Amino acid sequence: RMEERKKFKFDVANKKYLTFNSKDVKTDLTRWDLVSRLALTTFSYNDYFKDYQAKDFAFDFFSDPVVQHNLKVYSTSSQELVSWGSHEIKEVQAEIIPCTITSMEFFDRLVTPGLVRDMGAIYKCLDEDIEGFLVSDELHRMLLTEESDHWELYSEDERQEFLFLLFKHLVLGGPICQYDDMLERYLEVRGPQQLDKHF
Repeated sequence: RMEERKKFKFDVANKKYLTFNSKDVKTDLTRWDLVSRLALTTFSYNDYFKDYQAKDFAFDFFSDPVVQHNLKVYSTSSQELVSWGSHEIKEVQAEIIPCTITSMEFFDRLVTPGLVRDMGAIYKCLDEDIEGFLVSDELHRMLLTEESDHWELYSEDERQEFLFLLFKHLVLGGPICQYDDMLERYLEVRGPQQLDKHF
């Protein structure tokens, strides 16, 4: 008889999100239509985690009653964050997101002719719809389509990094996002002194 594996147990960590809740960050998230779509909750767990346990960890996480009670999800009907509630989890899929890149220098290469000017202004382009996003600048094109002249600034592996995915999420924003014309604001909000330190 196979020995039953030890399950991961979770609890809510008592963590304050002073930067995330600051006026400046909330103003930016509101402009990008993310303020009612993004929440931070920190959970602690009871055992060491190894990469090969990713599926078990995810299954236990989503099955845990503490997580189900405290996890916030976006409701399309009420258009706000609501508690996820009680669910019976039958199966999960898990993917390891690499976090090997931690320096803001990772984004220095964005300042390149045709994409972002030396002073940080993002180059505009003719409006086009790409994957449901109205794209009107070269930064969005670089994030969304391989047809961008700047797609190869970042390799496929780099595009899977947590830092890149967080940046992409902020830039693309929600359905009624008001895009920024300057690169700096996106980098300041997701930089180490802002959102990154909460993850």
